[in-house]
Amino acid sequence: MNKVKFIKVIIVTITLYFLSTLYIVPASAITLKSLKNPADLFKKKKDSGGEKVDLKNAKTALMALFYESSNNYLMAQELLLIAYGKNTEAAQVTEAIAYAKDSGVSDSKKLKNSMKVTTKASKSIETSMKDESFKLSVEGKANYAKSLPFLGRGLIGTMKLRPETQNMIANIQSNPMNAITQIGGLSRIIPNIPGYITTLTKTSKLVISGAKAKKIEGADNLDSEMDALAL
Repeated sequence: MNKVKFIKVIIVTITLYFLSTLYIVPASAITLKSLKNPADLFKKKKDSGGEKVDLKNAKTALMALFYESSNNYLMAQELLLIAYGKNTEAAQVTEAIAYAKDSGVSDSKKLKNSMKVTTKASKSIETSMKDESFKLSVEGKANYAKSLPFLGRGLIGTMKLRPETQNMIANIQSNPMNAITQIGGLSRIIPNIPGYITTLTKTSKLVISGAKAKKIEGADNLDSEMDALAL
């Protein structure tokens, strides 16, 4: 190839390169031009955050189930703490029961407080039950027996609460912004309910097995109910 031909090849190559660039740019320009407003780009991304489910009604149903279950658990825990001589902790549970019924307090505050107090009470009950040096008095056994019906109702409430909670969490995770808009702070607290349920279920099993070992009245019936619930 002589020098003249080589120069021609270079010129043709450069020309084709620039032509291909000019061909691509208009296509990009057309894509951007098709949007009437540049803000549409942000709007499209925002709208792709998942289906906007009505969480307000779902929240009302969920909170009703939670209060039903939690109130029974708290009453059972109050009696169990008294049975084991934990009067200070029992008084805190009593306050939590009243707090959960206060219409002037937001659902998010009540939910957070109930889970906090119940979890703390569960740990205290477990510690007391594992203390082999402690012997229940006659009065203590009576309070233990009184706690079992409330515990049973709490377990039944948990069975209803669990699927509703899982469904709500799925909706919150699919569209966090929509959840915050509709239910506010509850969107950050509700995802903690499964852990709360796990703690209560674990403590309940210990309470029931302890009741059977101590021959507490009503223990066998509750044990049968729990087997049926498959918790």
